[in-house]
Amino acid sequence: MEDEEKKKKELKDNVEGSESEKLVDEENPQDVEENSSASEITLEQFKNALENNIECKGYFDSLSDKTVNTRLDKGIESWKTNNLENILNEEINKRYPQKSETEIELEKTQEEKKQLELKIQYQNLMAENHLPMELLNFVSGENLEETVNKLEKFNNIIGGIIEQHRQAWVNEWMKEGSYVPPGDNGSPNDYSQDIWKMMQ
Repeated sequence: MEDEEKKKKELKDNVEGSESEKLVDEENPQDVEENSSASEITLEQFKNALENNIECKGYFDSLSDKTVNTRLDKGIESWKTNNLENILNEEINKRYPQKSETEIELEKTQEEKKQLELKIQYQNLMAENHLPMELLNFVSGENLEETVNKLEKFNNIIGGIIEQHRQAWVNEWMKEGSYVPPGDNGSPNDYSQDIWKMMQ
C-alpha cells in the first residue's frame, strides 16, 4: 500500500514538474532547444526502463492491456454488427429452408387433391350405409379410418335409439290390450266360447 502511494506521488510530482517545465519553456524558447536534446528518451533507454524498472513495466503493461481490451471490444462489436446477423440467417436457412412459390403451390394442390379423394371415399361410405349425404359433415374425420369409426358409432347410436322407440311402441301397444282374433262372424268374441265350439 505504501509503495503504491509513493508511486502515485512520484508520478504526480513528475507530471507537475513537466507542466512547470512547459511554462518555463514557453517563456524561454531558446532554452527549449538546448534542453530538448538532453530530455529526449531514446528507444534503447525506454526498453531498458521497461526491462529494469518494475514500476514502469507494470504501468506500461496496464496501459497496453487497456488499449488492447478497448480495441478488442470495439472489434468484437463491429464484427457482431457487420457479420453475426448474416451468419445467423444463413444457419436458419440451412435448418429451415424457405420454400419457393412453386413448391407452395404444389403442396397446396396436393392437399386439395387429397381432400377431394377423401370426400369421394366418404360419399361412397355414406351410400353403402344408406345414410343421407347431409350427415357427412357430422361424421367425417381427418382420414378414412376416423370417419369409419365415427360412422360406426353413429349407426350404433341411431340403431339403439330406434330399438328403444320400437320397444316402447310394442310395450304401449301390449298395454292397451292383447290381440283378439275375430270370431265366426268376423267380430272378436270371447275365447272360451270359440274354444268350446271347436272342441265339439
